[in-house]
Amino acid sequence: MISQNMARIIAKISGDGNLSGKQIMYFNTCLILIDEFKKDIKKEFGKANLSEGTMSNGTPYVAVYGKKIAQSLTSFIPSYNSCDIFIPKEITKSNKKIIKEYVRSFYDDEGCASLRLNRKTEEWKRNITLSSNSNKILGQVKRILENLGIRTNKIIMNYKLSNYDKSFVLSITGKDNFIKFKEKIGFKHPRKIKMLGLIIKSYKATSKHQKRFLKLKEKINELVVPK
Repeated sequence: MISQNMARIIAKISGDGNLSGKQIMYFNTCLILIDEFKKDIKKEFGKANLSEGTMSNGTPYVAVYGKKIAQSLTSFIPSYNSCDIFIPKEITKSNKKIIKEYVRSFYDDEGCASLRLNRKTEEWKRNITLSSNSNKILGQVKRILENLGIRTNKIIMNYKLSNYDKSFVLSITGKDNFIKFKEKIGFKHPRKIKMLGLIIKSYKATSKHQKRFLKLKEKINELVVPK
């Protein structure tokens, strides 16, 4: 049976990673996710040839080298190009813990928890989105979520008229679905954890409840522009 470590590794390379030849790369500004990737590599493959650095844009990365490791990963998914990725059957047919870890890891990379205010109506706009160039992987995630009782919206193209952005997006809306997502999937990314918590709190912090409303706006601003 596939391990939780391997499930998370596959999710991360499918998300903010890259596999080319004998080299595996993972990029993320969140050091918690970087650390999780390093620990998973070590637990799954033992002593691996691993290096770390920072890209010119300031994004930290981990590079892993080794033919056997690369072959192990491509045995699950032949190509990790963004339009080719999918959830391998070794994960979809595994137990709930494995599936949950995969989906959580993929959302940590490619997902977004968003809470914004409509200035005209002073109403909160809330959603959790997952974007990918692979329509197939989003369809698989959609089925997993709905099997867990989390209703999702129709998968749509991000920009229908774009000649270069061919990505798709799967969104979640509705208080009950946000709560279920938090309980059954969740995030490990600290900022996304906080934002999801604020999304759920926003249902009790409408413009009719000024103190809660203003406090929530303040907390959102702190997340958007951290001190």
